[in-house]
Amino acid sequence: MNKERKVLIIPLDWGLGHATRCIPIIHYMISKGWSVTLAGEGKVAQLLAEEFPTLEVLPLKGYRISYPAKGWLFVPKIILQIPKIIGAIAYENRWLKKNIALHTWDLVISDNRYGLFTNEAKTIIITHQLSVITGIGNFADTVARKIIYRFINRYNACWVPDTEDQNNIADRLSHPKDLPEHVQYIGPLSRLSKKNISEENFILILLSGPEPQRTLLENILIEQASKIDEQFLCVRGLPSSHQKMEDSKNIRFEYHLPAEELSTLLARAKMVICRTGYSTVMDLLKLQKKAIMIPTPGQTEQEFLGKRLGALHWYLIQDQQHIDLAEGIPQCLQYTPSIPQLDFEEYSRAIDAFSIQYFGA
Repeated sequence: MNKERKVLIIPLDWGLGHATRCIPIIHYMISKGWSVTLAGEGKVAQLLAEEFPTLEVLPLKGYRISYPAKGWLFVPKIILQIPKIIGAIAYENRWLKKNIALHTWDLVISDNRYGLFTNEAKTIIITHQLSVITGIGNFADTVARKIIYRFINRYNACWVPDTEDQNNIADRLSHPKDLPEHVQYIGPLSRLSKKNISEENFILILLSGPEPQRTLLENILIEQASKIDEQFLCVRGLPSSHQKMEDSKNIRFEYHLPAEELSTLLARAKMVICRTGYSTVMDLLKLQKKAIMIPTPGQTEQEFLGKRLGALHWYLIQDQQHIDLAEGIPQCLQYTPSIPQLDFEEYSRAIDAFSIQYFGA
């Protein structure tokens, strides 16, 4: 019997990927008999509530970062919002101090939120970005990494959802030369399950990420897909959306799907069109799907991942400014990717080891 532990899990609100990759961790902790509480706001809170209707989701405001429509403005706009980010980190730390006294959590897990450290409980931060690519030079990258490490070092453990070996996904993002001493690679994370289902004659479009880039990509893909002699299913990545879109002769729409339904759709689809968001990449690696991936313009992490995944011959990569589905779809369908088999269960062993180390069971 595992002794019940009280756990708080809070993902970052930059898109839904940080929340979706926490889902297998939440399920495993529930299976151990632990009491899990979640926190967030907006789409993240909606997604968590839909996936875990019996769990409490506490209100906690996110970082609320806004993004530009033009890719070249991405880095400058993020820099201008640094005071907002610092304020959000300070706020969430005050929020934790207040609420931990009420809920007496044993363990706090933060996915990429840097202010959720405390001496009143054990703490874990999950991140695949130990090294930040600022886009403005090596000196800025080094300064950013040192600042991030100052926060990471205030947690008991830093879990990296990547492999430690040469088949790693994120290269220097998750494997910089200098590592915090308490880093542990827990393998990739995915809420999806592999299905033994025959493929069908349709292409799945998965939209994700923050606005306005989500909508900009959606408009481009729909405009091009409507002119191609293929059937498409577009999952818009909008939980509880009221933005109705009518199905057309060759494009059907879904707003958001729970894990099991999305797993089934991915198994049935003959290929996928999506962003190079890290959580999306992990999902497709688990399901071994062919894909065209499109980095978010200006988002240095996604642009780096796009170059790496293309160089590894895992996926076909197209820039948003030069998307050509008419050319890319036949190329992708004929392509034979060299995708490795990765261990998607390593995180459960990391949870067990952490529990033994810090709680004795």
